[in-house]
Amino acid sequence: MTYLMDKIQTEYGYSDYQIRLIRFTFTAVLYDISKVFLFAIYFYLTGKLMEFLFAVVPLILLRTKTGGMHMQKYWSCLVFSFAYIYTCINILPHIITVPCLFVFLILLMCAVIDYCIGPTSLKKKPSECKDFIQKAKMQTFQVIFFVAVLFFIFPKNQYLFISFWTVVLHTLQLSITKILKEVNYCEKLA
Repeated sequence: MTYLMDKIQTEYGYSDYQIRLIRFTFTAVLYDISKVFLFAIYFYLTGKLMEFLFAVVPLILLRTKTGGMHMQKYWSCLVFSFAYIYTCINILPHIITVPCLFVFLILLMCAVIDYCIGPTSLKKKPSECKDFIQKAKMQTFQVIFFVAVLFFIFPKNQYLFISFWTVVLHTLQLSITKILKEVNYCEKLA
């Protein structure tokens, strides 16, 4: 990797900072791809690949727009992500039955909550421009609205319950992230 980064730096004249950003982005993408690949293998072997897809697609769409909790190490992220997806697929749909009317109301609540508090992350990032934030909020709202529309069209589809729980857990972890961020900010002021 060092050889590749050195070659890119000399070829294009990037600064050390720009190379660090490229390396970070490349590493993050590889980590995320490896996690999705490992999860896909597991759920394929357990006969739940379709369920996995209905959990991971909305999750990726929501996480890339609104952020959320991030773990410091790859392994903790891997375990947390697996537990998250496993819960959406194998636990929540089987232990909590939600009538269709309440699904729509909960999805509407999630859309409003995500719109109001997203994007957020515990990581220290420079403030995004207002246009980016507004666009991310609208895209998140649209993703959740799309899940609600699919649920309206196919109310008995078992896979959509997995997408529903993915949205609910995402909103919950996004809310927790926002609270933790506020607590950290208040502690720094004290």
